[in-house]
Formats: sequence, C-alpha cells, structure tokens
Amino acid sequence: MVRYCVMWKFKPSDGKTEKELAEDVKEKYQSLLGLVPGLTALEIGINRNDGKSSYDAVMIADFDSWEALAAYKADDMRDNVIEYVKTIAEVRAKVEYER
Repeated sequence: MVRYCVMWKFKPSDGKTEKELAEDVKEKYQSLLGLVPGLTALEIGINRNDGKSSYDAVMIADFDSWEALAAYKADDMRDNVIEYVKTIAEVRAKVEYER
C-alpha cells in the first residue's frame, strides 16, 4: 500500500478565510473517493492550531500501488481539484511512501 500526504497553507481568497478554504478543499477531495480507481482511503484534516509554522490542512490518501497513485495523478477529476487548489494555496508540501 502507498500513502500520499499533502499539506497546504492557504491565502485568503474570495472573502474566505484559510479555514473556510480548507473546508472547500476537503469537500472537493472527498468527492473523488469511490470514483478514482486504486484510491482506497482518503482523509482531510483541517488544522485548528494557529501557530506560524502550522499548515491549514493535510490530505492523507492510500493507494493499492505506486501505479494506482500514478493513475490518480493523471486523472482528470483530480486535475479539476488541483486547478482550484493552485489558486488558493500559498505553500504546499508532500510525502509519498510505502506502508
């Protein structure tokens, strides 16, 4: 199993706070579960700590294999979410590892 983790810091946009944007991102990513083959689990956590070194949200997704992760990254539905996230993300960090 492969785990894919992404963390974001958002910039206020369209009159929404970072927390509100994190909620939007959570909803958009959760809509992919069950639609993208090989994506077996997905969790979005919204940070409640306002520290300077904190990120606003984290996504933890599990895949059957490295090939399934690669297919997810090439999926058009994911691309639609990514395009939105790119407009509001100030910083992004990711980690991919085998469990």
